[in-house]
Amino acid sequence: MAFFWRIWIAVIAVNLIVLSIFVVLATVQFGNINAGLAADRLNVLANRTVAPFKAVAEIGLSLSTVRNARALLERSRQSDDAIVSIDVFDADGRILHSTMDTPAAGLLPEVQATRRASQGRPWHHETATGFLSGVEIASRSGGSAGGIMITYSNASNVARIRGVGAELGMGALMIFLVGSVLSAGILGLGLRPQIAMFETLEKTISDFERITWRSRGHDLLDGQKPAENELMQLLVGAEQNYRTAGDALDQAKEGAH
Repeated sequence: MAFFWRIWIAVIAVNLIVLSIFVVLATVQFGNINAGLAADRLNVLANRTVAPFKAVAEIGLSLSTVRNARALLERSRQSDDAIVSIDVFDADGRILHSTMDTPAAGLLPEVQATRRASQGRPWHHETATGFLSGVEIASRSGGSAGGIMITYSNASNVARIRGVGAELGMGALMIFLVGSVLSAGILGLGLRPQIAMFETLEKTISDFERITWRSRGHDLLDGQKPAENELMQLLVGAEQNYRTAGDALDQAKEGAH
């Protein structure tokens, strides 16, 4: 049966590795898709929020002149609990309006770099706690009058990803357990002739060793001195006890399985 157990352990180890890789890759893929959907949703929200500020920029006024700017931004922020803040910034990245009571003075250098690299298109920047999504506002002359930036927390996304990962993990565990039982049955049926052959071979070798040892022992007993004769008898008896204990142990293992 040792032959069977070795093969079965190898099979379930391969199944465990494959299922683990699947769960990890599927969870990562879900996280990427979820992040993309969140970015698209924020992009739509930013384009909708930017309308009154774009109207001001088109007539050549500064974005700082928009009345009730905070109320407009706050209404958009309340559309999603995961939105931390919405900021309006000028062409140089200085914060003009914000839903925060104490906003930062301006955009961070890395955010400014992402914004410049976008060349007027909607841009996104990931942070340790979430990601930022922004849209540019064109001035009357065709340049940049500034833009709007939405700061989005990824706490809900992380919780969602962990939930999906846990569900996939439970499903994989059930598949692993069922697969382990099925593989044991299939291997037991498929390898029955090989298992019987190996057991027969093992018994033949054991019997051969026992017969050889006894024959050698009896040959040595003839013509031995009394002390040597007694020692050889003890060795033969010890060998017999060892074989008996080994057979009993094998039977106990078979009964346990």
